[in-house]
Amino acid sequence: MRGALLDRDGVLLLMDEEALFKKALDLAAQGPGLEKTLAVLAWAMREILEAVRWLKVRTLEEEARFFQALAHKAAKELGLPPERLKGLRYYHFMRQAPGAEALLQDLKARGFKVGVLSNTLPSLRESLAHHGLDRYVDGFFASCALGVAKPDPRAFLLALEGLGLSPEETLYLDDDPENVETARRLGLRAEVYAATAPGAPPR
Repeated sequence: MRGALLDRDGVLLLMDEEALFKKALDLAAQGPGLEKTLAVLAWAMREILEAVRWLKVRTLEEEARFFQALAHKAAKELGLPPERLKGLRYYHFMRQAPGAEALLQDLKARGFKVGVLSNTLPSLRESLAHHGLDRYVDGFFASCALGVAKPDPRAFLLALEGLGLSPEETLYLDDDPENVETARRLGLRAEVYAATAPGAPPR
């Protein structure tokens, strides 16, 4: 084995619901109320998921414009100045998964090339940098930037090409069994790996 390819969400990062709720409380206190604020934030999250699903945002520049428009619309719905939402990104409401840094350190100690393949917006590197994990990663492969999403085999092959690895010499970890099955069919040594928050039931 010479390398490892990892999913991000559920393996390296988890949703930080506490941070999201704190932000909702902060915004709600400025006038719109909690119910309205939670509804608008839920709408914004759906817009982000749709952008990822349909590969609507292909570059960091497009992503910046996407979030600017999202912030303006959300602020208008809440009756707040757009500046109150300026600069917010989805990964501000994520956190390191338990054991994520130790996992990456172990892979690097073994001399592995490490890549992250995620169905996400182009800011994959930035999301990992925000949580202090980018320094362990050699290749960042976001579905929106690749133009193809998992479980499409092309996503895996593009990531492997970017890392200079063959399927047979690559470990793959993902919390989605469908993605793991695709990786196995391509010849990767693939395993289901699902990190959970402390105290949460196993997934």
